Amino acid sequence: MAQRLAPEVRREQILDTALAIIDADGHRGLTMAALARRCGMSAPGLMHYFPNMPTLLVALVRRRDERDSAEFSALAPGADARAVLDAIVANIAARPRAAQLFVMVGADALDPAHPGHEYFRERADAVAWWLADLLGDEDAGRARRVFAAMDGLQAHFLRDPEGFDLLGQWRATADGLLGPHPAH
Repeated sequence: MAQRLAPEVRREQILDTALAIIDADGHRGLTMAALARRCGMSAPGLMHYFPNMPTLLVALVRRRDERDSAEFSALAPGADARAVLDAIVANIAARPRAAQLFVMVGADALDPAHPGHEYFRERADAVAWWLADLLGDEDAGRARRVFAAMDGLQAHFLRDPEGFDLLGQWRATADGLLGPHPAH
């Protein structure tokens, strides 16, 4: 039987365990039943926290975003925008299963009825304005183009991780959108 934990602690345990499963087996290897077993819970107990797989997956994307946002925001003070963006792309290359989860859930969330629809819409706006601020831009137009390019490159990389040079393609794309990197 599962140890009694405070609800917020149990929720964190569930998310940590689910992320470990995804890191090992990809998001397709994650099932509610297997997750409940790994957490020492019943499936109905797990569903008290996450009523269905889409809700769980959105929570996992949020969790990843919180972790990554803290890391990249810590880089931002004193770093140029290009260095922060390079770090984001390097993170995608280093953690393709996490990137794949994000892309798959984001695609599903295009449906307005999906539990993550508003999150992804609001996230896109927040990220665009965050980058616009980092770039020193008055509007988010260039930031949206940069992130659209990153999304497209990410999709190409996820389709062919061995054959697509994500970092090289990013450098060339970023040079075109942002100007040559001072280190080049």
